[in-house]
Amino acid sequence: MPETIKRTIIFGKCLFFFLFSLSSASLATEGIEQYHIRYDIKSSRNKIVSTHLSMIPAENEFRAENYSLKTASGAISAGPAEAEAAVEKRIKEDALKTILISEGLKSVKTRDYDTVTSYEGVLTGPVRIIKTTYQPDREIYAYEARVEFSPISFPDRWRTLKFKHKIKQGINSFFELFR
Repeated sequence: MPETIKRTIIFGKCLFFFLFSLSSASLATEGIEQYHIRYDIKSSRNKIVSTHLSMIPAENEFRAENYSLKTASGAISAGPAEAEAAVEKRIKEDALKTILISEGLKSVKTRDYDTVTSYEGVLTGPVRIIKTTYQPDREIYAYEARVEFSPISFPDRWRTLKFKHKIKQGINSFFELFR
């Protein structure tokens, strides 16, 4: 192989690895934009034993690809004396659970008589409460909330999505050099 072709290939590889190293450094300075959320429902002998909602930062989440604005509506029980901040927090949690159950990736794990059903997704931005209405006769808050959400893709797509994510990071890093 001619010497110029070898040098070009080596230069291309060095540039490629340099761009990927820059991408991880440039992403570290940005704010948190995405959150991975998961809702687990544990049941034993057909009775719900416990539930757990977790939400963690997902700055390099590549498994989500189809973001769209999702709307959830529902109602929570609360008395008139309950603090507004506590009611708002419960409304947001209930909205996330509703969206996860209806739109998230569902997985089921079973062992003996215990079953754990998990719903997963990624959201960007905060949960926005559009409308709340208090009904004093029933002591409930009816609500409507919106969030930009994407379910986690099926595992057979993860390899392709990871490759696409790395390419996007490299391109973004390349353009960061010219800012």
